[in-house]
Amino acid sequence: MSLPEIAVPTIAEELPAPASRRRRADFLRLYPFEIAALASMALTIVFLRACGLRTDWQTVRYIVLPALRMLPRALLAGIGLHLLVRLLARYPVRAYLHEIVRPRWWVSWLRLWLAAVVMTYGYFWLKVAIPLVNPRLWDDALWNLDTRLHFGVSPSVFVPNLLLGTPLVPLLDRWYWLWVATVFYTLCFWSAGLDRRLARRFMFSCVLLWTFGSWIYMSVPALGPVFVEPQTFAAVRHEMPLAGAGQQELSENYELMLAGRRTGELKRFNPTRGIAAMPSLHVGAHFLFFLWARRRARWLALVFALATAFTFAGSLLSGYHYAIDGYAGMLLAWLCFRAAVWIERGEPSEDPAFPKPVPVTAE
Repeated sequence: MSLPEIAVPTIAEELPAPASRRRRADFLRLYPFEIAALASMALTIVFLRACGLRTDWQTVRYIVLPALRMLPRALLAGIGLHLLVRLLARYPVRAYLHEIVRPRWWVSWLRLWLAAVVMTYGYFWLKVAIPLVNPRLWDDALWNLDTRLHFGVSPSVFVPNLLLGTPLVPLLDRWYWLWVATVFYTLCFWSAGLDRRLARRFMFSCVLLWTFGSWIYMSVPALGPVFVEPQTFAAVRHEMPLAGAGQQELSENYELMLAGRRTGELKRFNPTRGIAAMPSLHVGAHFLFFLWARRRARWLALVFALATAFTFAGSLLSGYHYAIDGYAGMLLAWLCFRAAVWIERGEPSEDPAFPKPVPVTAE
């Protein structure tokens, strides 16, 4: 009688890979957020060049270099916010400081922000090139659809008339102007934590949101209510000086792009002042932050829920967006959030500032 064969593991199979080898493999690996950011930039360059637009080093220098100069500020802001949170919540600060001096943390942080910078390139250049590539506007269709969805009442008319003369008008004007700062410091905070898988997921969702948003801009060009029906917002615009100034700059830049299309020669314009309404990434970004806060930082969920509501109201009051733009932005944010959660399965490691969600079970 012969004995059954038994598979005996070799020494190489029994022992885990050395830590140095694992770290080297982790360093060389491209994560989904990096692949998405690089693909966004490459597709933008290929697409614009195919459309006859010049995308040379000057386009990179104008967007990427100023963004890189902001990295020290982003680093200090992120670390400062985390220290503040830990001090207020009485979490251990020494453990956080001990971790962020490790080279591995610095490399991870830098990779997150480089992806954000690369993604920004594609977003700005696609958005500003819309009048040159796809000049057809969908504003009439969006206005009509918006009205039908709201039972014959256009939110672009209803909201300004409802809030005109109230203290909410200057408040929302200031809040909408602060949107860029809220996004910047939120990115600083989430990228400077100790949970690197969480940071990667968060950045991946942001890259997806701005990348898909910019391509939808190109596919469904729309200026927004205030640019096609300025008389509707004439009264409220006097109470929103910040929004009015921003809209004037955007309008002037848009006219420069149209002039360049007519003459075939474009010499002077600002690539950071493109106009696009559908979807609203202002609303979508704050809703995306709310989804992440609800999942991993419940103490921030109410803050971003209110931020989403204020931004949505401000987008209607100022005339930057149709209501349907906000709905589309929130839907896109939810899809990007689900994709980021799915792409890197498994619960992230524990970080006191980002406790794991506690499952609720029925008795």
